[in-house]
Amino acid sequence: MFDEILIFASLGTLAGVLAGMFGIGGGLIIVPVLIGTFVNLNFESEIIVHLAIGTSIACIIFTGLSSARAHNNRNSIDFLYFKPVATGIIFGAIAGALFAVQIEGIILKLSIGIFIFFAGLQILFGIKLFSKPIRPNKSKSIFAGSIIGFLSSILGIGGGTFSVPYFKAYGLSLTTSIGTSAACGVPIAIFGSLGYVIAGINIESLPIYSFGYVYLPALIGVSITSVFGAKYGAMLAHYFSQETLKNIMAGWFFIVSIYMILV
Repeated sequence: MFDEILIFASLGTLAGVLAGMFGIGGGLIIVPVLIGTFVNLNFESEIIVHLAIGTSIACIIFTGLSSARAHNNRNSIDFLYFKPVATGIIFGAIAGALFAVQIEGIILKLSIGIFIFFAGLQILFGIKLFSKPIRPNKSKSIFAGSIIGFLSSILGIGGGTFSVPYFKAYGLSLTTSIGTSAACGVPIAIFGSLGYVIAGINIESLPIYSFGYVYLPALIGVSITSVFGAKYGAMLAHYFSQETLKNIMAGWFFIVSIYMILV
């Protein structure tokens, strides 16, 4: 158990830094590392991927809060755009969790790897997800939030992959888009976790110390250290140039996608 906590604490530090730098909630490192850790712990194979995603989402509650607070202290969250998107996220995140547990683990793992690879290409080559600027509209923002929440809950991420380009299409700067995206990670994590807990509450093959599809030792170990990491990640986001941030983020996505697809 102690060795597990050390592994999860180290993971949390790195996840927190990434959350603060990129507004991604840290899930793109937490999910693949948890999958590998759970395999080594000899957990039942059919629940490993779902348990990793559910635990990742729960961890993002803490990394998201810490990252959002750090960005808010630097006035890089636009609450006018955040509120309607967050409303849609509430419904989308719960629905995404309930949908994800119906998908076979290996298919879900490969889907996540392929998604991360194309996300890296999108970032590296500056491919715009939105060809035209988006005009603020409450109903459109709520709908967009529901899609962001749904997909993020399935992938076990804080939603920055979707919400950062979405807020940039609003005309916000990259730094403000990252900050507002980090704030969106909080409702994604809270309501996504709720969905994974509900979906796994009666699954007998889950290991001891699990609460639905959330593994509590990992949640504790990652969350304690990620809070500190997020603070320094947010500082780095304001230190690096936008071009440097883009290249670092894309490179990380490629590394993780290869691991998810081939391992």
